[in-house]
Amino acid sequence: MLFSIQLLIILICLFYGARKGGIALGLLGGIGLVILVFVFHLQPGKPPVDVMLVIIAVVAASATLQASGGLDVMLQIAEKLLRRNPKYVSIVAPFVTCTLTILCGTGHVVYTILPIIYDVAIKNNIRPERPMAASSIGAQMGIIASPVSVAVVSLVAMLGNVTFDGKHLEFLDLLSITIPSTLLGILAIGIFSWFRGKDLDKDEAFQKFISVPENRQYVYGDTATLLDKKLPKSNWLAMWIFLAAIAVVAILGADADLRPTFGGKPLSMVLVIQMFMLLTGALIIILTKTNPASISKKRSLSFRYDCDCRGIRYRLDGGNHVRRAHVGNSGRAGRNGQRVPVGLRHRSAVGLQVC
Repeated sequence: MLFSIQLLIILICLFYGARKGGIALGLLGGIGLVILVFVFHLQPGKPPVDVMLVIIAVVAASATLQASGGLDVMLQIAEKLLRRNPKYVSIVAPFVTCTLTILCGTGHVVYTILPIIYDVAIKNNIRPERPMAASSIGAQMGIIASPVSVAVVSLVAMLGNVTFDGKHLEFLDLLSITIPSTLLGILAIGIFSWFRGKDLDKDEAFQKFISVPENRQYVYGDTATLLDKKLPKSNWLAMWIFLAAIAVVAILGADADLRPTFGGKPLSMVLVIQMFMLLTGALIIILTKTNPASISKKRSLSFRYDCDCRGIRYRLDGGNHVRRAHVGNSGRAGRNGQRVPVGLRHRSAVGLQVC
């Protein structure tokens, strides 16, 4: 009975914090912690300092990559892959978003590519929910296959003292399991999504909706693209610095002999990732002359991203909604009052909706 009460307190704090959103989830967790310690006299555990430091280092490096324009280069390359294979977007798109997550360590970097996936799909008369649902799930699945993600590093740290057949679990051992399984899972999602729902030319509700010229213009609209942006060499340099750091981390994780030893044990990969992510951010700032003040203002830190593409504004805000609004000559975006039919609306496992 006592355990049930304690569990209920934790769940109430978590659900209410999630409902409030943002940093409230962490702050309201403090209420439950105080009640459990001072009322129920439960001994508090040790805070996951290593995990917290990894989060700070990875987020700082990712934000620096975005501020320097390196993320724009990755997104342009991703769009080129999508537009070269438009008929197979339901399979290619989830692999693209998964790869972006693996490289950056977070699924939040794929927000800008979602409108482009929609554009590629609808322009080829492919049901947009097929690639978009698979892509949003693929972006999250890539976390467990990323050498710089908090999930992988945390699991390696937690299982560091566990032995399997007399051998400790190493960084590469975990990735040798998660990477192949993730890629096979992405392929399965893409194949399943390929056959999801009716084809647009056979969907009576959709055909009836676009029979109205205004509705057809709303659905097909203008072309959303990042390819018209000319990126300077500094953006490419920032991307290569970031990718080189990931490669070095992977090599150090694969061969413990390359890491310095202390007390007969090689340096922990948790510390290696922290140091190299901070080093990555520092090198990007120095070599690309990125303004440090602009890093903290980037939307990746607040999980918010805007994408302006040829007169169409897609916005993913804190409410987890992608909204499409036509932008007039004045530059001010007004929300279109029309609703897209059910056939075009999409809600995935991460709560994204095109509306």
